[in-house]
Amino acid sequence: MQQHTTQKPLLGSDNNALVALLAIHLVSYALLGFLKVIYFLDSTPIEQFYKNVFHLFTLPNNGMVWLKQPWSLFTYYWIHDGFWGLFTNMIWLSVFGYVLQNKQFNQHLFPIYFYSGLISGLSFLLLSLIGQLTLPLMGANMTVTAIVVAAILLIPQYKFLPHIGKGIPLWIIALLYFVIQTASLTQYPLVNTIVTIIAGLVGAVYVLLLKKGTDLGKWMHNLLHWLNKSAAPKTNG
Repeated sequence: MQQHTTQKPLLGSDNNALVALLAIHLVSYALLGFLKVIYFLDSTPIEQFYKNVFHLFTLPNNGMVWLKQPWSLFTYYWIHDGFWGLFTNMIWLSVFGYVLQNKQFNQHLFPIYFYSGLISGLSFLLLSLIGQLTLPLMGANMTVTAIVVAAILLIPQYKFLPHIGKGIPLWIIALLYFVIQTASLTQYPLVNTIVTIIAGLVGAVYVLLLKKGTDLGKWMHNLLHWLNKSAAPKTNG
């Protein structure tokens, strides 16, 4: 009998980017919540939790402080302090991420997330050097906005529930998102609005370059392929 060697994907199949993004957010929230409960049960002031743990992963409102925790530039957009903020961001991410995944643009979810988070974070740090900011930066508002903009530019004719009447155009859902986002941003300093707009522009630039043949996420795809190929467990069958 002839044996065939196959490989099981180490990091999941090609259509699992949305699930992975949701999982990272939920696991991050659960772990921080667990640590917060430990501080509470230990009768430690909750301020110590935020100082010693939570704010190690948010982006400091002072560029000089950030030098002591440079990793926060890559973690702040996974962090949420309140359930409803996490919930709403994950709902919007699910809606527009599904659209991209459904139209074979799933492989661009992670790159758009990464670039929008990175550039928004760098912009925030730059603004913190120019003027004094009051709050650290956290949450997926920026990266989700980039996903929404990318979906609109990549699939402008997409419709939800196409079999019911004429369906609901994607731009209407996107308009609803932007209205809600604008209203929520009024509760935060102006800098949050600025970096959110920058994130949206990053999503737009990514798509425009992609349409011209430049895939900014190609190195990520190649890296993932290499990891799956080199580190995945092999099975004989």
